[in-house]
Amino acid sequence: MSLLGGTSALAHRLASCVLGAAAVAVVGLTGRRIAGERAGLVGAALAAVYPMLWINDGMLISESMYVLLVAAVLLAAYRLWDARTTTNALLLGIAIGLAALTRPEAVLLVPLIGVPLLFSRVTDVRHRIFGVLAVGLACLAVILPWWVRNLTTFEKPTFLATGHGSVLQSANCDQTYSGQFLGYWDIHCILDGRPPQNAEQRALSKRKDVPAIVYLLAQDPRDESIPDVRARSKALDYIRDHLARAPVVALARVGRVWGVYRVEQQVSFDDFFERRGHWPSWAGTWMYYALVPFSVYALVVMRRRRVPISPMIAIVLMVTATAAISIGITRYRVGADVMLTILGGVGIDAVWRRLRPAAADAPRPTEAEPELVTS
Repeated sequence: MSLLGGTSALAHRLASCVLGAAAVAVVGLTGRRIAGERAGLVGAALAAVYPMLWINDGMLISESMYVLLVAAVLLAAYRLWDARTTTNALLLGIAIGLAALTRPEAVLLVPLIGVPLLFSRVTDVRHRIFGVLAVGLACLAVILPWWVRNLTTFEKPTFLATGHGSVLQSANCDQTYSGQFLGYWDIHCILDGRPPQNAEQRALSKRKDVPAIVYLLAQDPRDESIPDVRARSKALDYIRDHLARAPVVALARVGRVWGVYRVEQQVSFDDFFERRGHWPSWAGTWMYYALVPFSVYALVVMRRRRVPISPMIAIVLMVTATAAISIGITRYRVGADVMLTILGGVGIDAVWRRLRPAAADAPRPTEAEPELVTS
């Protein structure tokens, strides 16, 4: 957006809204590919109104783009299921690569989505291996230029982004291993009682539309990798010294992300620390709980129709692993929130079919799967 002359915060918020609108369309296309026209339309409508998705658009954070890219990953995954072609395998790898440039944990989707999809019901071992390699190499081709840039720019080895050290340090200290912040993060873990250390941190700390943790990541602009490595080292030292407590903390983080642990407190933290707003946070929480049963039912229906559920399970595993090793904040669930709108559309459509079988369209037929072709 800045390259086009829109350098103001408002311009970037409008650009985020465009990304959000595009995500709604891709969610609809994914639902249609899985279960038909009505499922796609319902999924798109859910994505348009679900606060956990649109709440990010005004906050100038990476989640707005990530929502679109996760939806694109799932669409590419089901395209690959329908037609095991090299082109579709490459498209899936490209989508995962772009998502990983937005949030690094998305790189986990290469094995979590690619391997189950390509190994399922494909008998030719050569085609299996070629398909997995196509997904992985396409993802690598997308992220490699940025990886090389980071390795040649920063003093300390940097893969996709800096900031992981600060996140780890803010989530691994006495305050987050017990008490009210168990499984969350605490500003005192990283600042040690000191005020923000540079002008950018001081400016961001006063903003009401930026998550509080963001200004912790505004490191020394001369070389962000140095303080990041220092913070990561402190965090790992603390984890090693408290290994017996680490599993409890990881469970608390996962419980917070999935809305089963200290729910009311989590919503308050979303409002106060994440600056997501009181009513949007509560509305998003209740809609999340409403979508879960429809999503579970959708997975059952998809299994009956022999439509793969492994891409959805992959998203769940990615979110769970990310929360367990980092911080239990609701925003880290956003990839699964995209999945829930797609599954919500499929589930509501399936309920409609059961309630009105005579008026319902026939279920999406499952055809024999073609082998992965290379030309």
